Parts: sequence; C-alpha cells; structure tokens
Amino acid sequence: MDQSFRRIGAGHCGSVWSVDKGEEAKYAAKREDGSPNRSLHNDYIMHRKILENVTINHPRISIPACHRYMSPDDTWWDGRLSRFPKRYQVPCNSLITDRIPPFPKAVRDRLTDLYCLESLKPTIKKSEADQDCLIRPYLGRKRLGNLNQSTFQPFSLRKYPLHLDQIEELALDPFLMARIMADTLAEIYWRVHVDANDMEFVLAPPSGNDAAQSDIIKSPILGDHVMWILDFDCCKHMTQDEKGAKKAAEAFCTNDPFCPRPGRDSVIEQALWNEFKNRFIEASQTILDLESPQAHLPALWVKLVEQKSSVRKKPTQLFNEQN
Repeated sequence: MDQSFRRIGAGHCGSVWSVDKGEEAKYAAKREDGSPNRSLHNDYIMHRKILENVTINHPRISIPACHRYMSPDDTWWDGRLSRFPKRYQVPCNSLITDRIPPFPKAVRDRLTDLYCLESLKPTIKKSEADQDCLIRPYLGRKRLGNLNQSTFQPFSLRKYPLHLDQIEELALDPFLMARIMADTLAEIYWRVHVDANDMEFVLAPPSGNDAAQSDIIKSPILGDHVMWILDFDCCKHMTQDEKGAKKAAEAFCTNDPFCPRPGRDSVIEQALWNEFKNRFIEASQTILDLESPQAHLPALWVKLVEQKSSVRKKPTQLFNEQN
C-alpha cells in the first residue's frame, strides 16, 4: 500500500513533502503553494545551474540532486494526489529533488536535552514534525543570556538555528564551516554567476554513500554530518562586473547569518570573519584569471560587505530566534 505524503517542511515558496519509508523516502516534493512572489521554476533553473557548474574541492558542499520541475497537469500527480492531505489535493507547480536526510533520533534527543525547556522536552521528543531535523549553522550570530530560564521560549528542531556560542559549546569547528561557506560562495559567484540570494546552508547527515570521507564532519553530539545548500528560488543571474558584485554583497548582508559577519566585537567573531574573508579571496583567485577585468571583484565584494556592515546595527545576539 502506498504511503501518504507527510509535510516535512515549509517556507515562503511553499510546502515540502515526502514519505517515511521505502524508495520514495529518498526524494522530496516541493510545492509552489506559498507566497505568490516566489517561483519554483526559478528555483529549478538556479538549482540545476549550480549543480552543473560547482566544482569545489574537498571538503566540499553537498547539493541535493534536482530531478524534475512539474506543472499542475504533469502525469506525476496521477495516483499521487490522493496521498496528500485533503486540503493539499490540488496539483500545482512542484519540484522533485533528493531529500536531505534528517538527523536521527539520538542526535535530536541530545539537542533537545541540551537546549529545550524542561517542560517541553517530552513533547518535542515525541513530535512528528521534529523528526525532520536539519540544523542551520549561524556563524554570524550569538544568543543572548540564559535562554533556558524563559518560560516563553519556542523550540523546534526543523531547521534548528545553531548559533555561534552553541557551535562552540558542542565543540564543532566554526573555522572549517567558514572555509566551506567561503569556497561555496566563491564558486557560485564567479563560476556559476549566481548571486546566492536567500540561499541556505544546513548541517545534516550525508546522503547514502555519496559523500567522500573527506567531506564528512565528525562530532560526538551530531554524529557524522556534512554541510548542504538549498533553496534557490530567490537566486538570480549575477553579472561579472561591479554591479554584480554589489548585488551579491547586498544579498549576503540581508540573508540569515549563516556566514561570519564583519565588525563584530568578540575575538572569535573577528577571527571567523578574517578566516572567511581570506579563504573567499583565495578561492576566488583560483577561479578568476588574475589578468582579467574581473580580478578585482572579490576584493570589491569584501569591501562592500564590510562597508554595509559598518553602517548597520550589529544584532550579534538574538533572543532564541527560531525560523
């Protein structure tokens, strides 16, 4: 008997669905049933473009395979539409990709024990929605104070925001993460020619046996995991000139604080930005011809990001943000 589809995520563009067992559990169906200003067709085009052009050396980023874009009259819906909850039994533009594997229960329980309010722990550990655990590494933000004292503290393991102070607590390596992020953005900007607007980085287990051992990050708390990128619906073509560098810098500064940020006060934040910045320049120089008219663009991008950060307020800490 075919399994019912279960919602495993949702965002501005729409809802994301999969099943829990069998061959279909390897895939995710992303429906365009969210904001009318978002486009899954653009997500598909950008996703495919990135997949086909990124050539990062180890440790590299993981990118879900992107299989097909479907209109409401696609034959994929035949025999599947009835497996969605009744309110979702309307075909729409959709995207089929590989599913990013969620963290297993042992890891979810460790995170819950460490960071969830005591009274909520039993509920979270039994919650179906919290089985779909991916982690958003926030190298550019710290939490504020002892959050476990708040009785109004929300908690969800879906795309759980792991702030820099938590990354340190868990003995993870934020400098490794910063280098992977820098390599990824250099590739996407200068080789793929995409601005990475609103693109997300997440930590999650590797997919099957596809990841090389040098890609895998070891952790006694999170287990073996890799860094993934996803959500390309807001990405746009990036011209290889100063206008394009400015557009990419603006996108970087308005995105969630996955990457380190300049102009922060703590020693670790300053060191992380320097690590990220230097690695970004280094990786960019391996892609761009040093004699080309574009050779100055990586340094210009860094300068623009630092300028924009200097005039912004510095929200380095957040009271337990959950997105």
